[in-house]
Amino acid sequence: MTEIERRAEKTGGSFRFLDSGNFHYVSYILQKNCKEPYDLVVFDHHADLLASSFEGILSCGNWIRQILKENDFLKRVILIGVSDELACAVREEFKDRVKIYTESELSGTDWISDFARQLKDPVYLSVDKDVFSSNELITDWDQGSMTLAQLHQAWEIIRRKEPVLAVDICGEYNSISGGNRRIEESDKRNSLANETILNMFLEKRIYA
Repeated sequence: MTEIERRAEKTGGSFRFLDSGNFHYVSYILQKNCKEPYDLVVFDHHADLLASSFEGILSCGNWIRQILKENDFLKRVILIGVSDELACAVREEFKDRVKIYTESELSGTDWISDFARQLKDPVYLSVDKDVFSSNELITDWDQGSMTLAQLHQAWEIIRRKEPVLAVDICGEYNSISGGNRRIEESDKRNSLANETILNMFLEKRIYA
């Protein structure tokens, strides 16, 4: 972790691609020293609020839980696109600081206006591409059904309401998860999706 922190500080920047979803915990490292009140908005098919299987081990499954416990400047976590089955992972101790919009809720439009009411502070935005439908791109985790157009809807709300501290994106297809043909297909589709996301977030940039 010390080495990752050192490299992240050296490279700087407010927009980062983190590789596969296995490395989503790097988002914790990038924001752990944030010293101003902020909201964490996470697009993810998984809640990432699990207790660690081994005491003291940070992982892609518990990093949000960890930062909620450690950083009092984090005022609210807003999770979007979480599998309905996994939404129950929010422990009672975090219910007043965590808002979840489940995958099924995204099939309607009510969540958009409600989401706009949730934002109170500058936003750190984290996207795990497994939240998206396999029609949009390919990851090596079980995927949700969200579209890039829905991400754009949410982004429009964020950029109009609050400054953005930083953005990170993970969910690349892991090269050990399939053969050459599968990797070639996933790389092509993910590169197109990455370009769309990058252009979306850099348009009318309002990073703090």
